[in-house]
Amino acid sequence: MDWMVTRWQITELVETLLSPAACDVVQTWLGDRRFLDKQGDPAMLSLIETEKPAFQRLVQAANQYLEADDVLMELARLGLVEQLATGRVMLRRSTYGPGNAGPVDRRRSTLASRGMLGRRHTDINPGSDSPVKNREKSS
Repeated sequence: MDWMVTRWQITELVETLLSPAACDVVQTWLGDRRFLDKQGDPAMLSLIETEKPAFQRLVQAANQYLEADDVLMELARLGLVEQLATGRVMLRRSTYGPGNAGPVDRRRSTLASRGMLGRRHTDINPGSDSPVKNREKSS
């Protein structure tokens, strides 16, 4: 395999929803240079085996005993890939996130998931990262 230090990783939610085999396929898609575009993002893959990069080759790179159709069906059922009219498949951006997130990025992700991104620091109880409105503090 031609692995690189990837800037992407599978999201925790997707990791819990996918079978371990399909999870391996997505992780290979995010980390193997053969399946990344020039910018290091997951490439659109052909559904035709003879074209490069091909989805079937991705599946075989992750696990030679998997059937590409089964993996594609699982990913599509969960809405993690989009099959295009051009005969290609694209990994949806909601499937993966920053792989090298530092403490600031992790905190921003946590705040965003709680609907707190963009609020003033005084709206958050320091030390617990839980939302506390100023008016509640003054009561």
